[in-house]
Amino acid sequence: MESRNEAYDGAYNATFWGDFSYHGYGFSEDGSKFCEQIPILVNSFGVWEKLDLPIRGMKIWDYSLPHLESVIVLVLCLWQFFYLSLKKIGLPVPKITSMMIAGAALSQTNLLPNDWTIQHILFPDDTRPKVPETLGGFAFVFYWFIEGVKMDVGMVRKTGTKVIVTGIATVILPIIAANMVFGKLRETGGKYLTGMEYRTILFMQSISAFTGISRLLRDLRINHSEFGRIVISTAMVADGTGFGVNLFALVAWMDWRVSALQGVGIIGYVIFMVWVVRPAMFWVIKRTPQERPVKECFIYIILILAFGGYYFLKEIHMFPAVGPFLLGLCVPHGPPLGSQLVEKFESFNTGILLPLFLFFSMLQIDGPWLANQIGQLRHFDGQLYEALTIIIVVFVAKIIFSMIPALLAKMPLTDSFVMALILSNKGIVELCYFLYGVESNVLHVKSFTIMATMILVSSTISPVLIHYLYDSSKRFISFQKRNLMSLKLGSELKFLVCIHKADHISGMINLLAQSFPLHESTISCYVIHLVELVGLDNPVFISHQMQKAEPGNRSYSNNVLIAFDNFKHYWKSISLELFTCISNPRYMHQEIYSLALDKQASFLMLPFHIIWSLDQTTVVSDDVMRRNANLNVLRQAPCSVGIFVHRQKLLSAQKSSPSFEVCAIFVGGKDDREALALGRQMMRNPNVNLTVLKLIPAKMDGMTTGWDQMLDSAEVKEVLRNNNNTVGQHSFVEYVEETVNDGSDTSTLLLSIANSFDLFVVGRSAGVGTDVVSALSEWTEFDELGVIGDLLVSQDFPRRGSVLVVQQQQNVACR
Repeated sequence: MESRNEAYDGAYNATFWGDFSYHGYGFSEDGSKFCEQIPILVNSFGVWEKLDLPIRGMKIWDYSLPHLESVIVLVLCLWQFFYLSLKKIGLPVPKITSMMIAGAALSQTNLLPNDWTIQHILFPDDTRPKVPETLGGFAFVFYWFIEGVKMDVGMVRKTGTKVIVTGIATVILPIIAANMVFGKLRETGGKYLTGMEYRTILFMQSISAFTGISRLLRDLRINHSEFGRIVISTAMVADGTGFGVNLFALVAWMDWRVSALQGVGIIGYVIFMVWVVRPAMFWVIKRTPQERPVKECFIYIILILAFGGYYFLKEIHMFPAVGPFLLGLCVPHGPPLGSQLVEKFESFNTGILLPLFLFFSMLQIDGPWLANQIGQLRHFDGQLYEALTIIIVVFVAKIIFSMIPALLAKMPLTDSFVMALILSNKGIVELCYFLYGVESNVLHVKSFTIMATMILVSSTISPVLIHYLYDSSKRFISFQKRNLMSLKLGSELKFLVCIHKADHISGMINLLAQSFPLHESTISCYVIHLVELVGLDNPVFISHQMQKAEPGNRSYSNNVLIAFDNFKHYWKSISLELFTCISNPRYMHQEIYSLALDKQASFLMLPFHIIWSLDQTTVVSDDVMRRNANLNVLRQAPCSVGIFVHRQKLLSAQKSSPSFEVCAIFVGGKDDREALALGRQMMRNPNVNLTVLKLIPAKMDGMTTGWDQMLDSAEVKEVLRNNNNTVGQHSFVEYVEETVNDGSDTSTLLLSIANSFDLFVVGRSAGVGTDVVSALSEWTEFDELGVIGDLLVSQDFPRRGSVLVVQQQQNVACR
């Protein structure tokens, strides 16, 4: 290619064609050829460029890197503005939808005059592949790969027959119904749409893309519920069914040579993934030391394979994003490999790069043409009318055929309709497929405008309807009193014990062993090990049935299994069940609620989020996420809750007697009464000595009166009346009353007895509103412990006795 002008100096080895050079490229006069400037003008030289170089008039966004940065900042600010604005007015629109709205909002800026800055940024007039758009395409491919990594294929094996039937019916039956309605139109086409467009729209409206549905459930925060698990499993079956239908359609509608090539290619790719790549990944995991990350070189190899799969499927003319998705499915989920991939790339990809793909996709909408088509709807004519006919027919059929199996499976009507709405929702996967259809000349650009608009409408309206139709919080409301006060002495105790880390095991076991009468068979203990969900898209709930755990395996639950298995063998009379829950920390409370309701637990014990060293002088762990989980549990727990602060070994080896000293601090109120009821249950253990310390304010103005005061007196009398009636010969109750003037007196009193007890039991709301805690409440650091509980675990307080802060059941609904 000959140049008309020489490069100006050695710094720029470029070719230009007079006035046709732009954005680092030179164009021929007929516009048919271009050549690249070497090196590419990635960044500006600033003010020195104007002084030393002859290039004049180039704006900051005419360079590749500043242009990319400008677009990223613009898109990020715009979609966050829409997301926060919609959230502010109470519309739970997902983040992905907000990204699409941002693109649609600026889609008509191409109609502005060419000299406007926004035109130069969003619609540069060169013919190169745009860097932001290319990066957005990269993000979508990476998005599919990460979604495959987080997907647990093993869930398909665990799904019941009803879920499989629903998943197949929600795809196959709408396709059959639409084919019956439109007949030969899907072969010959209509007035405005071709036969291929009929088939493409019909198929994409019938499928249920698992990746889009899974993200919708996460955005609506219902993926951790039992309903969410059913929908996820159904979507997984539906997605597999849709993939099978797509392969069948390729064989039926395309030339047999092309179909054979695609069939051999996809089968060979799957075999390579399953028999070569997946075993190699297990080999990498085996070579990785436990609790250590996978080497970076293996991560890079996997990324290369992901994009290699994309280009391979593109070469055999199949939807190329399926390649990285299938590779993601082959990655062993969870730590160390799957979790490391998700931790490294998901946040950056979803928050920064993926919005570029959605933004530029929606930027292609032709607004004036669409407005004209809407005007033609009243005449029942136009391309929009023809496409809407297909969309409505398939949508109605999909809703009906998704609800019928659910209703036959005894699912409530509202839940069945909500599930049908979720399975009918369209999002990022469908949008990408339609873009691929345009690039493959299967869809006309005008058809893409229609389908992109319909996807935007669906992904905006459906989440709002689902949010208002399905209230997940109602599932955790208990219609019975599940607290210790409602239990008669001698009736069965049902505890739910939560374990977050291995450090919590010894404290919880010691609390159970030293405080409660485990020699009796009236105690049922359910232990749930809560593990942070990383590298998976859906939560995992495992019932271990207390099987024998073998040391040396990778499972983080091994320590819990072994410890509680030994505990059960020592106390054979106790009924003990162990569970593991792998869940997002933001939704762990829902898993706890579900198990507490299912097992009808009366008392739920949570470990405090701070862990101290053995000498109690240094904080070893301060987990904010665990603290938030505890706070969430306290808000809506279907039973009474206790937060246990383990300060040392509950029973000192140096003590001359085996007695266990417990102090129940009582001021008044329902939480204090529940704490006293817990102490009453501990009295059944012959080794427990209970001291009831009643704090009486000098001024009685803030004390409870009337019914609450009668209940307080009744509970104290009940504890004293049962003293030595049903307990062992070594157990006794001591009742002490102390008058205090203010919080200072309370602090001094508790400080004087701090080293006399192994365990303090106190209500969370103890003393609130009275002079007992006056001035102390201003210094409270941990609200979940209450004022007195926070005082007992404060840094300046002696650290001998452990603390158990009790809150009575909060959410009891009346029938």
